[in-house]
Amino acid sequence: MTAFMAAVLDTLVPGDRGVPPLPSAPAAGLDARGYAEEHGAAFAAIAAVSGGEDAFLAAAPAARTQVLWQVERGADAPVFKALVAAVLQDYYECDAVVAVLGWRPAPPQPGGHALAPTDEATWRRLDRVKQRPPFWR
Repeated sequence: MTAFMAAVLDTLVPGDRGVPPLPSAPAAGLDARGYAEEHGAAFAAIAAVSGGEDAFLAAAPAARTQVLWQVERGADAPVFKALVAAVLQDYYECDAVVAVLGWRPAPPQPGGHALAPTDEATWRRLDRVKQRPPFWR
């Protein structure tokens, strides 16, 4: 993974200092090389707007964020948004992020999700629904 591409991912998803803290995209295990082929145009646009990969790497975090804003608002917006969508989807599926969010990493099926016991008010509402005649064709 190039340092430039890792810096782009780190700028897109820098993590936070909440309790518990969320990791940045690279710290969560996202490898920018996986985005190079399909989203190379987005990385090229970011490098062009910033004055080159080295300029992006040397820039302060606020300046890097400004570069991403410029790319998002420019002619390369569609390829940039595709990169962001792919990164976010992968980020929220990383085991490290899933664990911090308190989500269960296992698939919901076949075991399903644990459900709270149904209260009496819900059973009464369901009884009214069961008594209705069919309304489909």
